[in-house]
Amino acid sequence: MNSTAERLSKNQRIQHIILLVSMIILSLTGIVLKFHNNLFSKWLIRLEGGIWVRGLIHRTFAVILMLLVVYHAYWVVFTDEGHRELMNIKPRWKDVKDFFQKLAFNLGLSKKQPEFDKYNYFQKFQYWGVVFGTIIMIFTGMILWFVNLSMAVLPKWVIDLTLLVHGWDGVLIFIVLFLFHLYNVHLNPEDFPMSKTWLDGKISIERLKQDHKLEYEKIIKG
Repeated sequence: MNSTAERLSKNQRIQHIILLVSMIILSLTGIVLKFHNNLFSKWLIRLEGGIWVRGLIHRTFAVILMLLVVYHAYWVVFTDEGHRELMNIKPRWKDVKDFFQKLAFNLGLSKKQPEFDKYNYFQKFQYWGVVFGTIIMIFTGMILWFVNLSMAVLPKWVIDLTLLVHGWDGVLIFIVLFLFHLYNVHLNPEDFPMSKTWLDGKISIERLKQDHKLEYEKIIKG
């Protein structure tokens, strides 16, 4: 039996890297505009080449993100691999029970840990949070990108609300991805300084058995 198993295919890793790079650039070019009055933001805007260049970079990577979303939607709907992954990460009633089982274990009220399949409830929460957060970002971003056209058909309060939602949604995605996700995947004591799964797509059999026992048992049974 091999000592490792495939967790992420080459296709998934490429999508993840494009998402990672585009989210980092969009965050750096977006948050500085939202908090433009502080010294760090002013320094970063100068580093990015000024307000006009910052906007050009932001819109360029917004287009890259939109193309990725279109491709990802095609991938999960029309390919066998993508559809299989969609079924794996689909929220289920078991995720709610796993959450409370884990909570009871952490509080010392239960001695049994929940057993997870390929994705646990927290990984599903992150995935669907990014999906819905990105859809909101794209929708509100398009309204702001074509603001003159938008103001011709929408009242001003909708534009103001859109600006507010776009900015804080970006901050929320930044917190989820770069604080929660970064810690849980890379900086926790078991993976520090970094899990290499996002690069080579592999997970050790021992770790698979520990963290995703139901998936491990499926692999053993063939």
